[in-house]
Amino acid sequence: MKKILLTIDLEEFDLPREFNQEISEEEMYALSKSGLDNLMKLVSKHDIELTFFATANFAKKYPQTIKELSSKHEIASHGYSHSSSAQSPEHIWLAKEEKEKIVGKKIRGFRAPRWGIKNIDSLSDLGLEYDSSTHPIFLPGRYMNLNQRRDIHKRGNIIEIPLSTLPIVNLSIFWLAFKNFPLIYSKLFTRVNFSLVNSPYTMLVFHPWEFTNIKKFNVSPYIKRNHIMLLNKLEKYIIFCKKKGYKFSRIDRFLEG
Repeated sequence: MKKILLTIDLEEFDLPREFNQEISEEEMYALSKSGLDNLMKLVSKHDIELTFFATANFAKKYPQTIKELSSKHEIASHGYSHSSSAQSPEHIWLAKEEKEKIVGKKIRGFRAPRWGIKNIDSLSDLGLEYDSSTHPIFLPGRYMNLNQRRDIHKRGNIIEIPLSTLPIVNLSIFWLAFKNFPLIYSKLFTRVNFSLVNSPYTMLVFHPWEFTNIKKFNVSPYIKRNHIMLLNKLEKYIIFCKKKGYKFSRIDRFLEG
């Protein structure tokens, strides 16, 4: 059965700082928590399973929320904080330990903030089993990753599971594409990825802060589109996938299968 891997980078909302704007620590977390609450109403309504790549800082801020999420969904690691400077092996290991204390389960997966993975091969030494930090597309001003593999593969003892992309045409179904392109794009992408590319999975990625109101921040319009519209679009996509017989799965259970 074809699987939809819906993943959430559960992080503090530090995006305004990339645009040289002030935002307090409290508001960074509160906005992400607000968006998470909105998203989970939709997830609960449709009874689907997700993988949350959580920063240790977010998990420590809302430990009860993380523990409750872990009862049905997978909690994986997004590093200690959303800062790319806090991704040394020591930081990655400490982040994993912090989250395991909260959920009482082994953390198996990792995704580097902003896809900035530095040494995939070493992750197994930190007790991790899989990585999802590769996004094999060319995105002007952000990524030049056309040399990355698009299929599931091993890197040493680590399983690498990239974000879904289509070869040759350089198309992806990541959050900016889903949010800004018409819904037909995501539907067609999914069908092509399964039928022509013959991939066993289609992976999407979002952030919790996308599902709440961030209009007051002076960031690019294509980033802060109406969150109600996004929730409605995601619901229509979920319904489409279910009608096609695609099953939503956590990454850990998908890999076990």
